[in-house]
Amino acid sequence: MKNYRSCEEGFEYSDRLNRVYEDLQKRIRKNRFREDTLTGTPPDGKEPFIDVFLETRGEPFPIRIAKAIVRSWTESEIPIWEGDLLIGCQRPERIVREHFSFGIQQHRHMFDWCDKYKGRREELEPILDELQPEFVPLDWDHLGSLALEYFPPVDGRDVYNEVVTPGLWWVGGFQGHTVPSYKKLVTQGIGGVHKRVCERIEEETDEKKKEMLTACKIILEGLRDWILMNADAAEKKAAEGGEWAESLRKIAANCRAIAFDAPTNYYEACQLVWFYSLWDWVDCVGRIDQFMYPFFEKAVREDRQFAEDCTAALMLKFLEHGIHNMTLGGCDPETGKDATNELSFLYLQIARRNHDTHPRISLRIGEDTDPALLALGVKMWSEGMSDPTVSSDTTVIPAFVDNYGVDLYDARNYSLLGCQELEIPGKSNFGCEDGSINLAKILEITLNDGYTRFDDTYRVGLPTGHITDYNSFEDFYRAYDSQVKFFTERFIPLCNRGQEMRAANFAKLVKTPFTEDCIERGLNLDDGGAVYNYGCVETAGSSVVADSLTAIKKLVFDEKKVSKETLEAALAANFEGYEDVRVMLFRDAPKFGNGDDEADAMANRVLSDFWGEIKKYKSVRGGEFSGACSLLSGGIHYGWQTWATPDGRFKGMPFGNSIGPVPGRDKSGLTAMLSSVSRLPLDLGVGGTTCNVVIPTDHMKNDEMRKKTEALMKAFLLSGGQLAQITTANVEDLKDAKVHPENHQDLIVRVGGFSIHFNDLDSSHQDEIISRYA
Repeated sequence: MKNYRSCEEGFEYSDRLNRVYEDLQKRIRKNRFREDTLTGTPPDGKEPFIDVFLETRGEPFPIRIAKAIVRSWTESEIPIWEGDLLIGCQRPERIVREHFSFGIQQHRHMFDWCDKYKGRREELEPILDELQPEFVPLDWDHLGSLALEYFPPVDGRDVYNEVVTPGLWWVGGFQGHTVPSYKKLVTQGIGGVHKRVCERIEEETDEKKKEMLTACKIILEGLRDWILMNADAAEKKAAEGGEWAESLRKIAANCRAIAFDAPTNYYEACQLVWFYSLWDWVDCVGRIDQFMYPFFEKAVREDRQFAEDCTAALMLKFLEHGIHNMTLGGCDPETGKDATNELSFLYLQIARRNHDTHPRISLRIGEDTDPALLALGVKMWSEGMSDPTVSSDTTVIPAFVDNYGVDLYDARNYSLLGCQELEIPGKSNFGCEDGSINLAKILEITLNDGYTRFDDTYRVGLPTGHITDYNSFEDFYRAYDSQVKFFTERFIPLCNRGQEMRAANFAKLVKTPFTEDCIERGLNLDDGGAVYNYGCVETAGSSVVADSLTAIKKLVFDEKKVSKETLEAALAANFEGYEDVRVMLFRDAPKFGNGDDEADAMANRVLSDFWGEIKKYKSVRGGEFSGACSLLSGGIHYGWQTWATPDGRFKGMPFGNSIGPVPGRDKSGLTAMLSSVSRLPLDLGVGGTTCNVVIPTDHMKNDEMRKKTEALMKAFLLSGGQLAQITTANVEDLKDAKVHPENHQDLIVRVGGFSIHFNDLDSSHQDEIISRYA
């Protein structure tokens, strides 16, 4: 390809890579399998975690899990596909496996569907039961015991799980995604990091820390040995002869080189990045265009076509196995100047060529970003893709520095991860969903004297009375705020219990050696080992609360168009028999997302107060808690479990899955909606606050329209906006796809942090997408 920056010229695979791509299409799995990284070889019936834990009784847990992880790889098949430039495949599904979000997990459902396990339940289940306490040193009872202190059983009834939890929060969260230092990987290599780990083992006097460091040593040596196994497999296949024999010998040589030393060329760097990514569950690779560019720059001088092929081969691995996020563009951490380069554009062009949901791609946009980067992103949207997401350097960097004390160099080096959260690559663990909380449920409880509307037998909150008990809006707001503080005081310690579980279970052991300062501190990544250790709270229902409070203030207290008694009765009845009241609440009070000063100020107040409150608390990892809003389908599920609200919303209706307005309420156009979002206190939301944006492809069908879209999105990002993710499908196509899915196999939409083919969603999620166009 002559010009990677061109929107008119498209990337085409070389003959070899095109054959690889076509072969991949025959075996690629659907989105949700790739999202969960269930992309390995077929189940083999082996259970290395069981074997290792039976063999190692008496040894420290970190050593046992490290040995089990290593064996789970070394006992797996190593497939090599025809023509591949890069090799390496995910492990097969097994009943027992580790994951960075929790640690060792059991998947007993495989007894029911997997041929390799049918008939083995009687054999394996007693062993699984026996080993469970050894697999998981700290289980959910650690969190549950504290929850029961806060909300004890009543008359034998589990009120916490039956009354409190439904619709209110998810504590303990996912606590998964982080970005290891791939720069450290490619500059020091496995051998360089291994050397320092061995030195630290000799220096360390604390036995627990020595155990952690020894576990890291086992992981590094296991990764090295597995890479050598891949070299052997490539040599064995080369010995069979055939078209790719010489290439396979080169692959084998690459593997032997990077098993011990840092890569010396781009080809080796691509292979090493892919191998480590596999061991990291194909999670997030951070600023790949930055740490790979020195290798790429040298490679293109020697052989541009081969450099393109290596890049394409890596992207095909990311496509097949579902890489969770890669970040392109942004500034140089030393100078603050734009660091966009050729590789930034090439990655985008290859993703454009593939036109799929993976890898998830994010663009960092600043004031001096090469305008061609956003232009190419908009071109991809105009062709029906929902990637890339765009992120604002102008908003994010100062927020990290000013509000959370991140060093300027590190803040400039931020990346996106997971479903559009923010992170300092290789230096942080920001929790990535330590928990999520539903502010609309708290409002429901405030309006009902501390009870949920679904159950009036147990008071879950403070006895704040009813709306009829308040003489002013500010009095009522103080009651709502007191409930927020009451629940936050319980929510945060429960989230911290989740963090303690992950630390005890060594959930992120594979990430630990490549995250600063874990090795120096002798602490694993979930135990405060990283440089930055903030907490992260996903926030649901804020727009519903803001619109509800605006309606209460305007129509009940200021204008007195709706009496307090009528509002109370209408809410209790889910508006049945009160349609006129519901319409008034919905129609006559301004709604967030339309550039209205009153509505936007209320939305700002709701989030400022909540995010300011959680910032008072410390994560057990060490840092303050920050706000976030990237809810995936959480806005739908929380909506199902939240009663009717004073904004005119019926019981069970969804909220929306992003920081933007409730779907369908932004009636004043996209510019007004983005203006409203940019007025929110997003500097307190450095966990990641993505905004769903709908720009149908027929609004970007020519150069002039695309330039207007570029200008609009850049204005949003430079004036207070933080993150935007785009859905580009036309609403007519979405509606038709519900009826005739066979005609829309390539229709891609954005949910609440990830892209997916529309046909892969269930009906409720499809309806939520369509509601954004109302």
